[in-house]
Amino acid sequence: KQMTEENVRTIFEPYGTIEECTILRGPSGDSKGCAFVKYATHNEAQQAIQNIHGSQTFPGASSSIVVKFADTEKERQLRRM
Repeated sequence: KQMTEENVRTIFEPYGTIEECTILRGPSGDSKGCAFVKYATHNEAQQAIQNIHGSQTFPGASSSIVVKFADTEKERQLRRM
């Protein structure tokens, strides 16, 4: 899991202006296989979801990329129950 911000940006940039790109990493610095990408507009984010979700795979990954809007705080709390 050596995913870099550059890898993520390469896949997501064609769909809009990326304002933030954050890769979640474990204590060893390895990627946890999850990243947050913030686009300039809602429409750009929607385009990325429609075009990338389930259709691409990062090098070395065993499953396709899941792209969705980030969960709200309420959704996160419900999942923890």
